Amino acid sequence: MKTSIQLLDCTLRDGGYLVDTMFGETFVKGFTRSMTDAGLNVVEVGFLKDETHRTGSTIYNNAAQIRPYLPRQRREGVSYVCLSDYSRYHISNLEPYDGTSIDGVRACFFKKERKDVLDFCREIKRKGYKLYVQPVDILGYTDVEIIDLIEKINGIEPYCFSIVDTFGSMYVDDLERVYSLIHHNLAPGVRVGFHSHNNLQMSNALSQQFVRMTYGQREIVVDTTLSGMGRGAGNTPTELVAQYMTSRLGYPYDIDAILDVIDGYMDNIRTRCSWGYTTPYFIAGCYSAH
Repeated sequence: MKTSIQLLDCTLRDGGYLVDTMFGETFVKGFTRSMTDAGLNVVEVGFLKDETHRTGSTIYNNAAQIRPYLPRQRREGVSYVCLSDYSRYHISNLEPYDGTSIDGVRACFFKKERKDVLDFCREIKRKGYKLYVQPVDILGYTDVEIIDLIEKINGIEPYCFSIVDTFGSMYVDDLERVYSLIHHNLAPGVRVGFHSHNNLQMSNALSQQFVRMTYGQREIVVDTTLSGMGRGAGNTPTELVAQYMTSRLGYPYDIDAILDVIDGYMDNIRTRCSWGYTTPYFIAGCYSAH
């Protein structure tokens, strides 16, 4: 089994914005188990926030609250993570890693917070979790600012550093430029991630290009959501990237199982909310704005 590319499904987190994170306990448990069975490499199960956890919500205060939602039988090669906004979570609330709950934390932060977040990131690693660094809106950084951030992050040695196209504004040449800058300055052992939004109808194409241009250079992580579920124009669809990686690169994702998850869970969720490309989201993407 190839391990250089990891597919990370963040439906329960990015899609959670559309349902106030209230998927329901049955949905969260069933979805997580099904994506595990389908062979996804990483399943993001929600947020770590300083908010009260409600049963069936994908907002948690600590790893212990997440544990009941994860499959009892773990599958080799599958890990579970949560995302934490630096300004919305006190990392002291997260207990040390013990192997029974999430395996990693994705530290998300705005450009103005890039210096303050460093201790937050160090604490995640100190507690034993895989650290994913998720700077919001990478196109909002100058080249010098990206290099400066990477130099500081290299000292922490994260598991992954991500290219986050927050406003869905990227074209292929933007992705190639930013990746080249990161690849040539990031410590060799750190993975590079890609998180895209579909404002310009480019998400699937960009994700495929990211896979192609990094192959043999870096281990990478590609963020996706099932059916592209996410705020506004949505995200890169999990099923499209999984099919590409299965048919073109020989990865062993179970496409039939992924389609079963869409039938069993996503068709019903579409009766509660909507997402996808529209002209207003195209305009937002053009101007890199909400």
